[in-house]
Amino acid sequence: MKVKDLMSYPLFDDFEIIAGHKGIDREITTVSVMDAPDIYKWMKGGEFLMTTGYIMKENPLDLKNLIINLDKMGASALGIKLKRFIDDLPQEVIDIADRLNFPVVFIPLKYSFVDVINPVLSEIINKQARTLLYSQKIHNSFTELVIDGGSIEKIIKTLTKIINKNIIYYDIYFDKTYGIVDIELDIDNLLDNYIYYPVKIDNIKYGYIIIYDEQKIIAEYDEIAIEHASTVLKLEIQKKISNIQIESRYRHEFIQDLIMDNVKSLQEIINRAKVYDWDFEKGNVVAIFDIDNFKGQYLNLNKENRIELEIVKENIFSYIRKIIKNKFKDAVYTNFSDSIIFILKPFENDLDNFKAKFNQVSTMIKREILQKYKFSITIGVGSYKLSPTDINISYNQAKKSIQIARNIYRKNATMFYEDLGIYKLFDKLSSETEKIDFYKLYIGKLLEYDEENNTNFLNTLKCLYENDWNLKITAKQMYIHYNTMKYRFNKIMEILKLDLKNSEDKLNVSVALKLLDMAK
Repeated sequence: MKVKDLMSYPLFDDFEIIAGHKGIDREITTVSVMDAPDIYKWMKGGEFLMTTGYIMKENPLDLKNLIINLDKMGASALGIKLKRFIDDLPQEVIDIADRLNFPVVFIPLKYSFVDVINPVLSEIINKQARTLLYSQKIHNSFTELVIDGGSIEKIIKTLTKIINKNIIYYDIYFDKTYGIVDIELDIDNLLDNYIYYPVKIDNIKYGYIIIYDEQKIIAEYDEIAIEHASTVLKLEIQKKISNIQIESRYRHEFIQDLIMDNVKSLQEIINRAKVYDWDFEKGNVVAIFDIDNFKGQYLNLNKENRIELEIVKENIFSYIRKIIKNKFKDAVYTNFSDSIIFILKPFENDLDNFKAKFNQVSTMIKREILQKYKFSITIGVGSYKLSPTDINISYNQAKKSIQIARNIYRKNATMFYEDLGIYKLFDKLSSETEKIDFYKLYIGKLLEYDEENNTNFLNTLKCLYENDWNLKITAKQMYIHYNTMKYRFNKIMEILKLDLKNSEDKLNVSVALKLLDMAK
């Protein structure tokens, strides 16, 4: 029973709200009588407290603090018999009740407290009984639906019929919408403009029940039906997720066997792929999306914050999966600790279009993840392999692309193995020790000079190389005078004891700079 229901009750047609009119939707769960000035200490919430005002007759302003404390304790309203001990409420009391939207109800002297308590409690009990009966009926309907194998579609149809409102259920986990499907849906817009109820399991949102109704009014009994629908939706979601997880485990094992070269023969690949209706026989490319510095952050956190970080990671993976599977038909994937790996299917005669499309999509993904989750992503893409037995080669190339991309760009880059150029050759021909020895031989003296003298001639050398050794262009790019550029160029040759006007010395220094990038 709400305060407004009490005021419309036929037996109390001469009751009057004298303050706090905007609080009439407060719920009354019981009725109590005031017998002490600090009665509020024993309030449980939902009380309609009645008083003659006797305790405050000497100082009616004490009602102000009483109302403040009743509101804090969650009481619903204060009923007072005026014209017996207190003639009128002080204006300060009325003002505080109005400010708190706490109803103060005038009770005529003719009513004894029993005249109010018995009917109100009877109405509350009867309403609770009706609510329980309705709740049990709805519960039984949904339970039978689940027992009979009711799907999410049937649950939403049943809820729509019960409350007679259009219902939309958006499944976050599977990115699927149920209910009204013949309209163009923008989930964010729906959540902004309509009443919705999150469906949570262990405080994780799995979907939203959206009431697609312009009136935005939900009756109490409707909320009961929605609550029961939410309960059975959770059961159905858990069942679906459990089935998906079992199948997903085998799918992931198969993909990981492919990329790790743990499959014995081409025929085994074909046979296992048929189980999932996959076709790897038209050529494949492996792409890896790796979260930058995820492990470093994870290891520096406590257990609680690690759980939160894991949730962020799953949200990132979910977003990437959604975009990639939407943009690239028949994409399959697996996860490792901080990376998600896709096997994609560009046809051999469409590799250029595939690369252009992938670059466009990966740029969008990196931008959105950085903006929404404050993480950058480095993406490596292996080369096209016609035979499914070579998928592991494309995977290793994608890993190498990420490693080199991070050396060169640090993070948030996309690198195709085919674009590695001379880095690819260095990686194949040189050991790490040889790379370090080579760049130290040709630019080591410059590194030592910069460190000892707090200079940055290495940056000038890199800019020269990137501008094809053109002093004028480099000076303009670095915002320095051309004479300053000439001085730096001569100083660098002096330090290195090389002639950078000589093509062979320039080549050796260029290679050394590339190897320095790879060794970082």
